Amino acid sequence: MTFLAVTLLLGFRLFTNPVHITGHLKRNPKDTSAYVGGVAVIVKGDNKILAHAFADRQGNFEVSFTPDKEKSFDFFCFGVGLDTMLFASVKTFDSDTPDMTFYIPALRKKNFLGQVLCPKCNKADKVYKIVYGDGMPIKMEISGNGDTTYSSIVNGRFFAGTCLVGIPKYFCDRDKVKF
Repeated sequence: MTFLAVTLLLGFRLFTNPVHITGHLKRNPKDTSAYVGGVAVIVKGDNKILAHAFADRQGNFEVSFTPDKEKSFDFFCFGVGLDTMLFASVKTFDSDTPDMTFYIPALRKKNFLGQVLCPKCNKADKVYKIVYGDGMPIKMEISGNGDTTYSSIVNGRFFAGTCLVGIPKYFCDRDKVKF
């Protein structure tokens, strides 16, 4: 009876298994410019940080977290010379202890038209190639009610506004992520 009362009070949280991921960061064979050792890895779910770790010299890392009701789990990384970027988005895990390999930058998928797909939403209509450079053109739009909005997306390209060339090559305006 006591077990039943405690379970009801905790909302069945006792039966949610934590996920322990053994991860491996690898350089993308087509773009080996990223250094994987010492890179910070962040796992987000519903825009909340669930776990974080640092990759060792070989790019290996481990993270643990207890999923709740997240729709997807987004894996981001950043480090010295590496802008924050999304490298994977996962809906579910095969087990409670998955062994996963990720590539930096992420292996880019394309649709049947040859357009690059966002790894989070799997759509191409709001994906823009990133342009690095000192000058940053801004598009200004004034709506019918007089509101002014500014955008870094001009002529189908996303202008990063920095002369430091980054590893991310694309930006998804829907999810506001670089990849």
